[in-house]
Amino acid sequence: MTKPDFISDSATFYPLWERASARVQELASASPAELLYFDSVDISTQKFFELVLALLAQEGGRDFVSLVLKPDPFSHFNFHFHKYPGFVHRAEQSDDDFFESWQQDPGDSPADCLWANSERYAVLPTPGTWFMYADRKREMGVLTGPPNILAFARSFYPFFLQPGEGFSVVE
Repeated sequence: MTKPDFISDSATFYPLWERASARVQELASASPAELLYFDSVDISTQKFFELVLALLAQEGGRDFVSLVLKPDPFSHFNFHFHKYPGFVHRAEQSDDDFFESWQQDPGDSPADCLWANSERYAVLPTPGTWFMYADRKREMGVLTGPPNILAFARSFYPFFLQPGEGFSVVE
């Protein structure tokens, strides 16, 4: 079994980045009923990984993607490392593979692993209807998707939060 590796070609990365960026823009006008909030550090927990797998199973999916949206994946990450700050996680890869991917050295710079050097990230199925976005500076992330997905997620994941009135995870 192969372990996840950084996305190395623009033909794979760019459509995923465009899809994630478009979904982030949609979040700005989403109503609170369309969002479930979580702590942005939850991505490093087993229960969060299990939530991702459960959401995939709800839609009959198998694979998902994690991408860093900030710092800029093109002028920063690709410029320095000639790869992109994201991973396609295959169904046969383990939770350890997922956690290790976020710690992976992109090339002679362990401090630039995605865990240490990501301000905003996205997790999304390939394909699927749900979407996760988090902003570490705001210490918050959101899950959005159709009502049945949100209802399932709410019943599965006990760590969703209630942000303060008027809070927006998108600037």
